[in-house]
Order: sequence, then C-alpha cells, then structure tokens
Amino acid sequence: MQTTIRTTVRIRKDLFDQSRLIALKRDLSLQEVINQSLALGLGHISDLNAHQQALKEIDKFRESLRHKKINVQKILKQSKFDLK
Repeated sequence: MQTTIRTTVRIRKDLFDQSRLIALKRDLSLQEVINQSLALGLGHISDLNAHQQALKEIDKFRESLRHKKINVQKILKQSKFDLK
C-alpha cells in the first residue's frame, strides 16, 4: 500500500464535479480519480520537459554545423556506396 498524506487543497468546482462523475461512472473513489489525474498531469509535464531538452540538443547540433561547409552530394554518394 502506498503512503498517503492528508492535505487541504483548493480545487475548481467544475473540475471537482467532473472528477466526481468519473468516479461514479468507473465505480472508483473520488480520491483515486484525483490521484490518477494528478499522476497523468505530472507525466505529461515530464514528457514536455524531455521534449524541450531534446529540441535544445538538436538546436545545439544545428548551431555547431552552421559555419561548416558540408557537401551534400559527397555525403549522398558515400551513403549510396555504403548501402552496396
């Protein structure tokens, strides 16, 4: 069993009502529905953070290539040779 804490938080009434309806439809407790919603939201935030980090790395890589002379034809030729 997971450790829980007792807390007082303010929840918007419309979100609370939606959570209550979901709990009734799924035959769950309101606490379970709110905990699941919080967990999903935090997972989404973590995914966004990972996405932002990946984009930063891509931008850094692009920036490092900015002043280099790259011969695309040579790369394609070499790539085709490697496929054979």
